[in-house]
Amino acid sequence: MLRWCSFCQKFLGEAEPYEDLRITHGICPACQRRLRALTDEDLERSRRLQTILDQLIAAGRSGDLEATDLLVRNALAENLRAIDILMGLVAPALYQIGEDWRKGFITVAEEHRFTTHCEQIFEFLRNELNAPGNRHTLAIRILAAWCASNGIAARITDQNLAIEDLITLVAESRPRLLLISIALSEQHPAVVRLVERIATLPGPRHPKILVGGYAVKMKLVPPIPGAHLEPDINSIETSLFNEHRSLELPSAL
Repeated sequence: MLRWCSFCQKFLGEAEPYEDLRITHGICPACQRRLRALTDEDLERSRRLQTILDQLIAAGRSGDLEATDLLVRNALAENLRAIDILMGLVAPALYQIGEDWRKGFITVAEEHRFTTHCEQIFEFLRNELNAPGNRHTLAIRILAAWCASNGIAARITDQNLAIEDLITLVAESRPRLLLISIALSEQHPAVVRLVERIATLPGPRHPKILVGGYAVKMKLVPPIPGAHLEPDINSIETSLFNEHRSLELPSAL
C-alpha cells in the first residue's frame, strides 16, 4: 500500500501488501513534531489536497488530460511537491495498469493511452524536478528524479546499450550502486547474465546491484545470485542512502 501523510500530503513510501496500491494515511515525522500546533487552516488544506489527489487519480483513469493539467497545477499551488505526485501517484498507477493488462482487464491500446497520460504528467512536472531527458523509460526517469530531489547523483544509461557495452561502462565509471529495472519476467535471464559478468570484473570493488521494477514487485521472478531484489521504494531508499555516491540506473533490459 502507499503510505501518505494525512497532514502535509507527502508520499512516505510503501507498506505490505505491495500489490495493493491503495493509499493508507499516517503522519510524517515533521508533522508529528508539530501536531499540537496544527491549525484549522492546516486541517482544511489537508482536506483540499486529499480531494485533489482523489480527482487526479480519477482523471488518470478516464484519460481526461485537460482535468489532469488543472489538478496538477492546483496541487503545486498548494505546495504539494512534484516528486510526491510522481512517486505517490504516477509510479504506482503505472504498476497497476501493467497488472490490469497482464490479467486481461484492459487492451493494449488502453494501456498505451494511460502510459501516454502519465508521460504528459511527467513532462509537465519535469521543470519542477530538473529531471533528465525524455529518451528513457518513464519509471526509471521518475526514480532518477526522486534521487535528484534527495541530493543523490544518478546517471541513466542508454536503454539500447548492449550488455557488453554496459559492462565496459561499469568498469570505467565504477559506480557504488547499479540499479536495474525488470518490467517482464522474460527479462530475468538477461539480468542474471549481466550480474554474472559484473562479478568477473577485475578490481577490489564491484557495485552493489539492486533489481526492482514491476516484475520484482509482483514476485514474477526468482532470486538472482549476486543481486538484491527490491520490491518497494523503502528498501531502495535504504540502499541509496547507505551508498550515497554516484549511481547507475539502466533501463529495463
